[in-house]
Amino acid sequence: MTRYDLVQRLVEARRQHRPIDAPAPDSLPPDAATAYAIQQAVIAGLGESTGAWKIGAKTPGGAASGAPIPASLAVPSPARLAHDGFFRVLLELEIAFRFDETIEPRNDAYARNEVLAKLGVALPAIEIVDSRFAEWPNVAPLAQLADAQNNGALITGHPVAYAGLARSFDFVSPELELSVNGRSLVPEATGNPAGDPRELLVWFVNHCAAMGITIEPGWTITTGSYVGAHKVGEPGIVRGHIDGLGEVEIELT
Repeated sequence: MTRYDLVQRLVEARRQHRPIDAPAPDSLPPDAATAYAIQQAVIAGLGESTGAWKIGAKTPGGAASGAPIPASLAVPSPARLAHDGFFRVLLELEIAFRFDETIEPRNDAYARNEVLAKLGVALPAIEIVDSRFAEWPNVAPLAQLADAQNNGALITGHPVAYAGLARSFDFVSPELELSVNGRSLVPEATGNPAGDPRELLVWFVNHCAAMGITIEPGWTITTGSYVGAHKVGEPGIVRGHIDGLGEVEIELT
């Protein structure tokens, strides 16, 4: 299987709403650079533009990864989405950000203070995790990366000015709630595995620069779950809340 073949199969899986078999070991993307190129080609193949990104890391300071989200799948709260419009529904409660200016690629790396100075707003967000591969989660990491790092959709609440949050908001351990039909999904221990999610934004800006991607101020960048991922097998009302940021709501029909 060539890179082009996987792009076409991922595009058809989304268009036809049919899961596909994961690539065989000898047909996987050979490296992360190829997987990132496949992400971009899938968006183009769908005739979409980028509306958001998901980024994350498994440990503070650990290797980060990310994926663009098609604009049609980045929707404001309150949202109404068909449960059976996804192959599976796993819910994550996250903090997302938007920059207040365009960020162009450049040769010199962007420093942390430069990146944070360009932040405009933060938002509460719920990511719906999904995969186009029938065997998920038993799928090679590079195949998952190529498949938009398992993004299904991103739902965002109202934006809050970052300037008012920068010094007082607890980005590491905020008070929060996530529920389905009134049933809490919040585990005993919460927290973003990456630690302070703002550190991921530095990686993101330089990742885009390395790929020659201009970051648009309208893009929403979500930064990983504080509550893990929770599978929801039926329709219902999903409510998320992060103290200091506000509410985000989905009606899964």
